[in-house]
Amino acid sequence: MTGTDPNQLLPDLDRLRARVRAGQRATSAPMLAFGALIVGYAAIGGLYAGQLHAGGRHLTLLLYWPLATAVGLVALWRSARRRAGQDGVGEGRRTYRSATRAYLVALVLIVVLFIPVLFIGVFTPMIWPAAVLAAVACWQRNRLLGTWAAAIGVAGGAESVYVIANQGLGPAWWLLQPVVYTALGLALVAGGLVIGRRERATA
Repeated sequence: MTGTDPNQLLPDLDRLRARVRAGQRATSAPMLAFGALIVGYAAIGGLYAGQLHAGGRHLTLLLYWPLATAVGLVALWRSARRRAGQDGVGEGRRTYRSATRAYLVALVLIVVLFIPVLFIGVFTPMIWPAAVLAAVACWQRNRLLGTWAAAIGVAGGAESVYVIANQGLGPAWWLLQPVVYTALGLALVAGGLVIGRRERATA
């Protein structure tokens, strides 16, 4: 009896893994969710918070990403669970439920220990969603999602460096900033829609 060469099974295993990941919408779902949250940040940070005094604006921006991330992860968890029930595709070992629980535990520790991580949402706001997407990508071992997370992080980091290096920016920049954030969010949403179409075709 001739044994099967394990190397011959690797391509089939990769294709099966790709189909399962596509069925779970592992890449498109978080891109759509956090793209929408970035657009929401642009609206709140640029329109609503801009009408508040400095203290109110900083508090609004300080709370946005911690709370919005929790909402986004819970939405992804419920969506994945509903999809698993409808399509018969399991959530996998690395579920959004466990990711959400881990995030909430980390958030409580950050607040209790007064770790200044929350100020990222005020001074470098695009780094927060990029870091969360990168964590989800590592959690799922998803290179494509990690690439998008890196792109958002680089763009957000470059914007923050520009602001820090040019302290005397006029009102025109602060009016343009929400437009930049909106463009980043819409780019993430558009990428999620394209990838989602490919995922449906693959699944």
